[in-house]
Amino acid sequence: MAETQQPLRLQEVANLAAIGVPQHALTFSTLSIESDRYIVARNVPEAQLIVVDMTKPSQPIRRSVAADSAHMNPKTSVMALKTGSTLQLFDMDAQKQVKQVQVMEKVVYMTWISEITLGVITDSAVYHWAANDASEPVKMFDRHENLKGTQIISYKADASEQWLCVTGIGSGKDGNVKGAMQLFSVDKRMSQALEGHACAFKTLHMEGHPSILFAFASKSKTSGQSKLHVIEVGHENKPEGAPKFGRKSSPIFFPPEMGDQDFPVNLLSHPKGSLLYMFTKAGYLHIFDLESGSAIYMNRISETTMFAQCTVPDAHAVMAVNRGGAVLRASLLDDRVIPYVTSKLKDVELAIRLASRNGFPGAESVFVEQFNELYASGQFSDAAVVAAESPAGFLRTPDTIERFRACPPPEPGMPSALLMYFQTLLTRGALNEIESVEIAYMVVQQGKAHLLEKWIREDKLTPTEQLGELVKQGNPIMGLAVFIKAQAHHKVIQSMIETGQTSKVVAYAQKVGLSLDAQEIVQLANNISPSAALELANAMSRAVIPASRSAVAEKIAAEAQQMFDMFMSRGMLSEATAYCLDNLKDDAPEFGELTTKVLEANLMNAPQVADMILSQDLWHHYHKQKIAMLCERQGLFQHALENYTDLEDIKRVISNTHVLNPAWLLNFFGTMQPEHGVECLDELTKTNPKANLQLCIMIAAKYTEQFGAKRLMEIFGAMKANEALYLYLGAIINFSDDPEVHFKYIEISCSPGVAQFSEAERVTRESNYYDPERVKTFLMTTKPKDPRPLINVCDRFGYIPEMVKFMVKNGQIKFVEGFVQRINPSRCPIVVGALLDLDRSEESIQKLIMSVKNHIPVTALVTECEKRGKIKMLLPLLESLVADGSTEVEVHTGIAKCYIETNNTPEHFLNTNMYYDSRAVGAFCEKRYPAFAVLSYARGKCDEELLEVTNTHALFKEQAKYLVDRASPELYALVLTPGNVHMRQVVDQMIQYALPQVTEPEKIGATVKAFMTADLPDLLIEMLERLVLQSSNSVFTRNTNLQNLLILTTIRADKERAMEYIRRLENYDAGDIAELCLQAGMFEEAFTIYVRFEKYVEAIKVLLDDKQIHDFVRAEEFALQRGDEHLEVWSALASAQLRAGKISAGVKSLMKAKDGSAAQVELVVTSAREHASHADYDVVIKYLKTVRNKSKDIRMVDTEIAYGLCRQNKLGDLEEMIGLPNAADFEEVAERCMDEELYTAAKIVLSHVKDFGRLAVVLVRLGEFQAAVEAAKKADRVHAWKMVCFACVDAGEFRLAQQCGLKVVVEAGELPEVITYYEERGHFERLMDMLDAGLSLERAHQGMFTENGVLYTKYRSHTEPNSTRVMDYMKMWWRKANVPRLIRACETAWLWAEAVYLYMAYEEFDNAAKVMMEHGPSAWNANTFTDAISRAGSLDVMYKAVRFYILEHAELVNDLLYVLAPKAEATRLMGILRGSYKDVYGELGILPLCKPFLNKVQEQDVPEINTAMNDILIAEGDVDALRDSVGTFENFEQIALARKLESNELIAFRRVGVELFRKNAKFEQAIEVSKRDRLWKDMIESVSASDDPEIMEDAIKFFVEQGLRECFTALLFACFETCPPDLALEYAWMYDLIDFAMPFLIQTMREIGQRLMGLEEESKEQRQIEQDKIQEEEDEINDDPSVLLFGVGHHGKGDQPLQIGYTPGVAAPSGPMAAGAVPQIGWVPQPQATYNMAAYQTQAAYQTRAAQAQQAAYMTQAYRTRQAQAASQAYATRMAQAYATNAQYQTQKR
Repeated sequence: MAETQQPLRLQEVANLAAIGVPQHALTFSTLSIESDRYIVARNVPEAQLIVVDMTKPSQPIRRSVAADSAHMNPKTSVMALKTGSTLQLFDMDAQKQVKQVQVMEKVVYMTWISEITLGVITDSAVYHWAANDASEPVKMFDRHENLKGTQIISYKADASEQWLCVTGIGSGKDGNVKGAMQLFSVDKRMSQALEGHACAFKTLHMEGHPSILFAFASKSKTSGQSKLHVIEVGHENKPEGAPKFGRKSSPIFFPPEMGDQDFPVNLLSHPKGSLLYMFTKAGYLHIFDLESGSAIYMNRISETTMFAQCTVPDAHAVMAVNRGGAVLRASLLDDRVIPYVTSKLKDVELAIRLASRNGFPGAESVFVEQFNELYASGQFSDAAVVAAESPAGFLRTPDTIERFRACPPPEPGMPSALLMYFQTLLTRGALNEIESVEIAYMVVQQGKAHLLEKWIREDKLTPTEQLGELVKQGNPIMGLAVFIKAQAHHKVIQSMIETGQTSKVVAYAQKVGLSLDAQEIVQLANNISPSAALELANAMSRAVIPASRSAVAEKIAAEAQQMFDMFMSRGMLSEATAYCLDNLKDDAPEFGELTTKVLEANLMNAPQVADMILSQDLWHHYHKQKIAMLCERQGLFQHALENYTDLEDIKRVISNTHVLNPAWLLNFFGTMQPEHGVECLDELTKTNPKANLQLCIMIAAKYTEQFGAKRLMEIFGAMKANEALYLYLGAIINFSDDPEVHFKYIEISCSPGVAQFSEAERVTRESNYYDPERVKTFLMTTKPKDPRPLINVCDRFGYIPEMVKFMVKNGQIKFVEGFVQRINPSRCPIVVGALLDLDRSEESIQKLIMSVKNHIPVTALVTECEKRGKIKMLLPLLESLVADGSTEVEVHTGIAKCYIETNNTPEHFLNTNMYYDSRAVGAFCEKRYPAFAVLSYARGKCDEELLEVTNTHALFKEQAKYLVDRASPELYALVLTPGNVHMRQVVDQMIQYALPQVTEPEKIGATVKAFMTADLPDLLIEMLERLVLQSSNSVFTRNTNLQNLLILTTIRADKERAMEYIRRLENYDAGDIAELCLQAGMFEEAFTIYVRFEKYVEAIKVLLDDKQIHDFVRAEEFALQRGDEHLEVWSALASAQLRAGKISAGVKSLMKAKDGSAAQVELVVTSAREHASHADYDVVIKYLKTVRNKSKDIRMVDTEIAYGLCRQNKLGDLEEMIGLPNAADFEEVAERCMDEELYTAAKIVLSHVKDFGRLAVVLVRLGEFQAAVEAAKKADRVHAWKMVCFACVDAGEFRLAQQCGLKVVVEAGELPEVITYYEERGHFERLMDMLDAGLSLERAHQGMFTENGVLYTKYRSHTEPNSTRVMDYMKMWWRKANVPRLIRACETAWLWAEAVYLYMAYEEFDNAAKVMMEHGPSAWNANTFTDAISRAGSLDVMYKAVRFYILEHAELVNDLLYVLAPKAEATRLMGILRGSYKDVYGELGILPLCKPFLNKVQEQDVPEINTAMNDILIAEGDVDALRDSVGTFENFEQIALARKLESNELIAFRRVGVELFRKNAKFEQAIEVSKRDRLWKDMIESVSASDDPEIMEDAIKFFVEQGLRECFTALLFACFETCPPDLALEYAWMYDLIDFAMPFLIQTMREIGQRLMGLEEESKEQRQIEQDKIQEEEDEINDDPSVLLFGVGHHGKGDQPLQIGYTPGVAAPSGPMAAGAVPQIGWVPQPQATYNMAAYQTQAAYQTRAAQAQQAAYMTQAYRTRQAQAASQAYATRMAQAYATNAQYQTQKR
């Protein structure tokens, strides 16, 4: 018996390492695979995401993203990313963020549990985050205690997400890996802790009821045996009677050689069928049957752990990634599963179950046998179950249905066998198409159509068009749903229209990609409902036309034109208009013709609709002149004006102001050109000036800016009405900024005819645009009665003196007084000044002033009088104001000036008055009395003015006193500036006079601060010495701050005097001053201060500091002087000595100080490490042993003691110390010994601490290589291995070097260094031997394969030139290597064959072909080249290949051309072939060599190929083949070929040329060639084909002149249909060829007779039809009484008489135009129309008009038909008479 074939096929679908995924990214934490579509790896060092699309794995996508975790959605391109505490969802296709959230807990694991739900697990809880909304993560449950300390490796949920399970693994007490799970029920909110390594959920249908199964793999603690458990969860929610799933368990077999190290890592339930796939750590795949728990198959599919797995939905397959980067796909072979189970497992029952659940073939015979047996025994129910569960439903056929239908009738009350069969199928899933239709017929016949609706909602029936028709009978909506599911698109559209869902038709068509014929669909809808047709037409137009309609305007216009014509042909003007309104909104120029038709039709039949359309301003590209004329005829003057462009037309229509809306007309003028607008306005003022005046003024006022005020003033000024110009100017005066307008208005307002002085007064008061000088001159010249305009102008623009002079001169002094007293009292000062200048009496002026004393501006008045020397005149006014209680500054300032001017006790006033302005009074006094100025300035704190006056008048004592009292930093800054020439005098006065008198410390402080700010140290020292050392005031002499300041100032300005003050003064801050001295480099002064104030530690620090005195001898003497009373001084000295490297002296000082503090011990240790010599360590060890028991850090002390012993080479004492209890850090000791190259001591210490890594290094230094290898083996660290390896290489120990090197090269980062080390020393063979040995290692990575290949190309190819080892290596290992790098290495080494192989393997076919062409002798292979060029993508490479073959392999050119034909461009290809070897083979080049290829590809009918083939056939002289070619393949330049053949030496080829000329309508050329070759038959055929009378006449003339009578007869026969009889008769008569023309004449007479009789019959019938129609029309008109009202052209109720009158609800016009108002056509603007035709006219009216229009069209057509028939009849009669006359003439002639 043949061996049973394995049911599993294993494939490596990709290798992640080969496509650039680094080895460190191939781990469980850095790589995720959620589905078989994407693999996501994180390259952590480079902060990069690598996304591998498994449909094109060789093109990974790399993104610079620093993420901690990344998982691609299993169905979409949304990626879940975790970065720190941020979770986000990112759409990779749209390149945008979907949502983001911040989490407060640490996320340890996340995965997609469904297409829209991301599972997120933190340290303490589990969350779900929905991807389809804006919600945040929702907490599902808290983690159980059994998951504590485990690594989460999976999180799964059932399909309903009601059952959830978290799985983690951790280290057990026995060292094995334990598994822990937490199963959670969402409904019950309960958890259960389980032991297990992997789990899975699966929903399995049992007798039509879903069962949620939970499978998990566990391992017993007692027996150690692993089992797979399958249980049902949530079974309590199943309905009563539903089958229960019992618990199933089965052992899991692990190979003995794995021991206890293998365990499950994942369990997958496949969406198809009932199979479970379990992966283990050792790389095994187990397959189980979920329903029985039975094991089906097990095999090891990977040598390394498969840490990421997923299912393949569309096949019984799974996919996994192992540590090596291989992506493996394990697929069950459907046709082998059942044979394997039956023959290998010997389990027929399991085979049947698998076949039923999973659809595996192979068990059909069992099901057929069982079905037949049950059916034959009458067990129809059981037979139905067997058919329902048959694999892939192979028993569910029409034959089975017929067998159940043929069963005997059931007993009463029992269902039929067929119904029982259908019920069984329904409980197990959906019915197929045949079953669905059959059961639908049954239930419809039984009147139970509601069952169909129920089954359809439950997806129990397979939708088909036939099923939809059945359902539609009872429920049209449900029938529509069935049609949609069945994708019966035309049925869906029909049903949508019938159910009133017209708006959804287009959306549905777009969704399913259905192309609709618009007119066909609209006509279909029109048969159902006109409104539906319109709606559908609009919807289809919106759907077909894209958003940017301008790009397809012509297409829109054409479609709209067709739809408009269709509606109009049916008399549906309303629908046609509405359609155009909806679809021509873009107003493109291409719509102009159609919009013109729409407007024209509505203007002639429905003017109101046209009015509405034009009012909406929707279209602008229609024929405006035509539409304007129609609007004018219909009385729509407004729209006529909108569309007329000729000025004369506009002027004619615009005169109808009695029927035009004034508001609209006002706006219309804004659309006109300014010059046209002015002409039209002028026309209105001339035609009816009285009626149009108000309207003209409104228009002119609104468009003054456009029309020009000057021109408008001329128009209105020319009118006879005097008030016209005034009214116009009054309308624009408030809005115009034209000075001329304002002046004209003032001028005409003051004119005698108008006399509107109030308006003149208002404008002069309010306007800012007139020219004041011009208006003032005009008013003073005209002297109007009302002086207010002149007063306004002069008051506003500062002409008060001129106005006063003008009024005084004209005796109008009272107007002056009135102006001051009543109009503007604030102008009183200017008036007073003008009156004083006019020498008016002071008494009268004083009276005028007193009359407005409470309103007059005093300051201005004082200024005016002061300028004229009359200030004393104001004293009575000012005293009166003060007496009234005035406290105004201006009043008191004026009195002060008066008192100073009169010398009336001014000093008392200045000291006591608190209201005057100090600055103003001071300025008044500066030249008169400087002392009063100082007094005034000081009172007002006018610093700058006071400084100026005191400096000018040398008042330095007053200035110094003011400075000290003022204590202002800003004022001091002004005085104490180097640029102040008076500073020294002022300072002297301050020191000698002002400061000694001061008792307030604040003022002293302010002065000192000012001197410091001004940086005047010398002056400051002088001042402070005066205060501190020479003052009798004890407050200043004992002041600490002043003493500090004095010393500080001397430190900064005069260091030599500082020591004196330090010794003389006692009440200063010693610490601060000493610190300042140190900062200033005054170390002796600082030392003196510390000693004087008994701060000895600080003093000795000054002596020891290397940046200060730095004198250790003086410091030691200072310590000896202090004795034993101040041990801290010795400690400070010791610390400095130790830091300075004086180890012995420092330790001895510490012993004197008896200081064993931790800080000092640490300092001793630190200093010893840095500076101690061999001799110093005796003292250090002695000191450390002394303080060891007192020290808190014994570890540090013991460590230093141990190192000291090593340093002194006291190895015996060292070993003794190691043997005794101690706290030394021997690792540190060893490291220091190695740094000092104390290798023997280091060996002892490292052996003690068992640091084998560094021990190996030490042994290498000592030359003990074997021992070093053993130490490195114990250390097992890369650094140790590498160190030992390199040492062994240098020592020539290559065996040991290889042993160590194999441990190093498996680390990708270390490999380059190893290669470089070997290569630099020339050990190439040793290096390659080592890498060859390493390729078989489990941890071998891509870099090893790549670098070894590179080494092969460098060295193997040269040492073994004829060997195939390099090629063998490439073929064996290219999948695991970096192919591009290998290619570059091969090219560098000139290994072209190997490079070609790698290019082909890497699918770079273009480069492979290039290499073979460039290096043909060593790289070219026919099969390989053909394969490469067939898969190449570059056309240039293909053409280069053709040239290469022509030069190198001409015998294989046809084979290459066969391959390139589908891709290459024929023109260029033929050009290459023609251009090759032209000098040898002629113009065709090597084309004849390629004839087999051309024969094969000529079927494509490509012009270039046809031309080439024809040229070859001509060259070969193969006429028949050429004729077949040009007849079969016509796609070439036929005229060019014909001209080429025209001059060919063979007549047969010239005949082919004639045929081509004839075929292309070049009849003259064809005839000419035939004449030359005397091919009369060909010539006659050409003439006949031309249908050209001239050609025919020339041919006839040629034949008769040449005496070719038979040819003449043949020509007439061939051209009977087109030859004019008179032409034939003429030439026959002229050349005596009547006998040869007689056959033609006989046939011609017969044709004429038959046509005449036919026309006569048609004429009689047509006349009768026309008479009947005329009679019907007359009867209809006579019966219609509306003809008397509307005329013959208007019938029905569609048109109503034009209503003349005001629109209801609109107020009548008022104002000047009311008297001339006339009735108007309703012009009130209507609201925005919604295109509802019912608002204007009913549907019946439109139909009536359509019928009338159609009837008129028929009448016109009938009239034209009658005319044509009459003309045709007359022509036929004349022709018959001519022929008869000619025949008679010929008879007589004979």
